[in-house]
Amino acid sequence: MKKTVPLTALMAILFMGCSVDAEQLLKDRLAEPEVTTSSVCFSCADQLGFKLEICSNMDGTYTLLYKDVEVKTINAEELEGMSPREFVAEGCKGIPDFES
Repeated sequence: MKKTVPLTALMAILFMGCSVDAEQLLKDRLAEPEVTTSSVCFSCADQLGFKLEICSNMDGTYTLLYKDVEVKTINAEELEGMSPREFVAEGCKGIPDFES
């Protein structure tokens, strides 16, 4: 009996200590959440039905893909003042010409 009371008290302290750490961990995660980056892509089909896609590389550059093949990487200035969504939509209005 004498051993049971201190053991129970010790276990209660340990559980309370763990729950406080878990609460603090939760608060820390909410204060500074882990942010993961991934490509943000916009796509559409051109007049021939082929997929044109632009994906942000999250560094101010974008990768253009046509028929799921990487065509080239462009920077934000090459979007000609358009958003990536507008840029790819403009490309899908005709048949993309990547030579120019």
